[in-house]
Amino acid sequence: MGKRYFCDYCDRSFKDDPEARKKHLSSLQHAKNRADHYNLYKDPETILKEETAKIPCKRFMTYGDCAFGNGCRFSHYPPPYIWELRRIVESKNRSAGSIGAGPNPDDIVKEFFETTLDESIIEAIDCPIWTIPAEFHNYPNLPPSLHPITPESITNSNFGKWG
Repeated sequence: MGKRYFCDYCDRSFKDDPEARKKHLSSLQHAKNRADHYNLYKDPETILKEETAKIPCKRFMTYGDCAFGNGCRFSHYPPPYIWELRRIVESKNRSAGSIGAGPNPDDIVKEFFETTLDESIIEAIDCPIWTIPAEFHNYPNLPPSLHPITPESITNSNFGKWG
């Protein structure tokens, strides 16, 4: 049967030879389908800029449909959609402006590791906080996961057999 070429934009397949592919890729229907696909992924700023430059489509605003669809040279966005796009773009710009105003994360990490700890904090770290619950004192061969954590037990990785 031969190889077939499938166009994802047009959702159709045809014989895969250079002439047929060139004819398909240069067709108006393929160009329209490709443009419609990429229009789905435009950012709000681009959409707002394009739609505010257009005047509203009278047919679309009156009847809710237009024979030209996405290819119409007039705007199919009603005023509430334009306002919502403006709000989204403004909030995006506001949040983008506040990112650079904050402290540098690298400076925070460097400051954390360069500052010396208070002696009382170091003493509190050295004291074991965990103890074996009273119920477990009757069991001499507890697995290491149930032993209290001490600085020595953290560095000691020589475990016996788990029971």
